[in-house]
Amino acid sequence: MSSSEPTASDIRPVAGRGPADQVPAEAPPPPGPPVAPPDPRWPTRRIFGAAFTAGSAVVLAYVLLNAIGGVAGELLLIILALVFALGLDPIVSWLGRRGLRRGLGVAVVTVAFLLIVVGVFAVIIPPIVTQVEQLSRAVPGLLQQLQDRSSALGRLNARYHLLDSLKAQFAGGGHSLPLGGVLNVGLAVFGTLTEVVTVLVLTVNFLSNLPEIRRVVYLTFPASRRGRARELGDEISARVGGYVLGNLLTSVIAGLGTFLFLEIVHVPYAVALGVLVAVLDLIPVIGSTIGGILVTLVALSVSSTVAIASLVFYIAYRLLEDYLLVPRVMNRAVNVPPVLTIVALLIGGALLGVVGAFLAIPAAAAVQLVVTSVVWPRLDAT
Repeated sequence: MSSSEPTASDIRPVAGRGPADQVPAEAPPPPGPPVAPPDPRWPTRRIFGAAFTAGSAVVLAYVLLNAIGGVAGELLLIILALVFALGLDPIVSWLGRRGLRRGLGVAVVTVAFLLIVVGVFAVIIPPIVTQVEQLSRAVPGLLQQLQDRSSALGRLNARYHLLDSLKAQFAGGGHSLPLGGVLNVGLAVFGTLTEVVTVLVLTVNFLSNLPEIRRVVYLTFPASRRGRARELGDEISARVGGYVLGNLLTSVIAGLGTFLFLEIVHVPYAVALGVLVAVLDLIPVIGSTIGGILVTLVALSVSSTVAIASLVFYIAYRLLEDYLLVPRVMNRAVNVPPVLTIVALLIGGALLGVVGAFLAIPAAAAVQLVVTSVVWPRLDAT
């Protein structure tokens, strides 16, 4: 008998069949390794592990938020410089299409910007110095009018105690600012100049290396999505550039409007005040307001009627700029709806002040592009 044939012990009877119809019985399964009983401490260990992971994540998030809060000012300067670089990039690209290398184009744009800044200060500073000299010579007469109850200023002083309020601002009733106040003013001016220089240096560096920065950012996306990321990134850069140029356009309009109005009402230093208003109008939300207050104060030296007319003019212009001019310009330059522009300005100004208001429209443009190009198509595909 062959070894492959079933033996008698392997044959089991089947009901209704003869011996020839018997089939071999199934072999019992081989014994496996012994199974250890479940550890009763396993659920507790899982709970403690999950709690430790969650606690570590909370601590890490807290440390990270504190670190970001500590360098929030520096991060805002970097973002501002990047926005300015994106705004100047179309000019550099235009020079590049005319045959200039990028480094030379950046140098040309930087020199032109510095010349414009120097020219603005050359136009503004002489009238300011003249006005300060005139004001210093007029101070004794103003003080005498404040003490004269028969004059308008004297009646205002008697009712609101203006002279006492001015004296309270000086140390011991003297005529010199306290040392602490002088130091605070000096530190504030020095800090502002330092931030301006920092933003300028960062803008030039970002502008020089902008193509390489874009390439590195696009490399962080998967290869399958890199083309789409490049399209969205280039579109966002174009919108930010359009925003900066649109902001410059509205500032030029504000300066020209101021110059024409002051020429009509014969207010001195119309050119200088027009340039000053144009520069201040670059600051969103409050820039045109500050410019209007300064122009109204200068117009007060002509007559109260001219000052009132200046105040009415700037109130009307501010409403026109905020609710008609800026939304329409930004709709064309950034492709952001007017309603979204106003909402973004309000939210950005409330969160981060002037810087937030300046960055609000580019941020709204980027968010709108991502939502309309990425989020909505995915929702439609589901």
